[in-house]
Amino acid sequence: MRVLFDAYWWVEGQPSGRRVVDSFVRTWSATRPDDELTVAVPRRHVDRVRELVGDAPIGIAPVRLNPHGVSVLAELGSAADADVVIAQNFTPLRTRALRATFIHDLMFDEHPEFFTRLERLYFAGMPWSARRADLVLTSTRAEADRIARVRPGLAAKVVPVGLGVPESFRSRRATDPGLGLAPGGFLLCVGRLNARKNTGRLVEAVLAAGLVTPDRPLVVVGEPDGLAAARHDPGDRRVRFVGGVDDGALAWLYGNCRLFVFPSLDEGFGLPVVEAGLSGAPMALSDIPAFRELAPGAAFFDPLDPASIAAAVRTELAGPPSPSPAVEVPAWTEVVGRIRAAVEERLEERLEERLALR
Repeated sequence: MRVLFDAYWWVEGQPSGRRVVDSFVRTWSATRPDDELTVAVPRRHVDRVRELVGDAPIGIAPVRLNPHGVSVLAELGSAADADVVIAQNFTPLRTRALRATFIHDLMFDEHPEFFTRLERLYFAGMPWSARRADLVLTSTRAEADRIARVRPGLAAKVVPVGLGVPESFRSRRATDPGLGLAPGGFLLCVGRLNARKNTGRLVEAVLAAGLVTPDRPLVVVGEPDGLAAARHDPGDRRVRFVGGVDDGALAWLYGNCRLFVFPSLDEGFGLPVVEAGLSGAPMALSDIPAFRELAPGAAFFDPLDPASIAAAVRTELAGPPSPSPAVEVPAWTEVVGRIRAAVEERLEERLEERLALR
């Protein structure tokens, strides 16, 4: 099978996106050596991607348009000869290949208040172009249900295939980040600091309830460009915004926190939940469908209610640490296997349809 994979984010983009692309490409190449795998990447990244590919039998197809959505819509389908094009979020408008599009979420459709007008305009191309997809892949059953709910015309195409933990995290060595934190002596929140991640309400809740102190702070990992960070007094050592950290430091923080708290208002997946679970962290999470699916044994709270957040945190801190809940996460080999099986089935259906027309 000739596979063209949209690897636009392999070099630049959000850390989670880069790590997912890296894991997907390496796993497909290693587990499906008979397939001809080609990655489509921005022309400016070709040299760096050659370094990442190394000796692996992976072709490179440069694309030139930006942003990502425009590139997928206009040029991905013709970037290389393929039996299947696996795109992310957007679907190529023209290609003879089977179109399989991984939609990470359609949150903007259900919660437009989380996004700017410009973001909503850009994201609108996702469900619009997905009408041309042969398959719509997504990470969780919760997100598959959302896609079917907000875009009923896509319901018959949606297949939840999961997402694995990036190999760079699984293989990491936990390293103390040198922040002066005592093992078991801090609360942890991980994620981008935007309105949807709800960090401000978490900070409000734990400060008002007296659940954090300079000796047991809330540590927030994520770039400090959100409203929560902007309003926070940097001299208040009860809450510490530490910015981005590498995988080794992140693993240490997960493994040594007293409690991992994730107050996000909505998610299609929730990689920090999975990482925290694999690191053995006790958890208090927003009561949203994706988190119920990923970590059903966690403590849950209403993310819109500071009192509910504080109550869940207080309960968890009142006794010995709760066992880390088991997380529902497949290995990358399973994810790739599910995608390939879905693609093979659709290719067979397409062949049967063509033969029936003769």
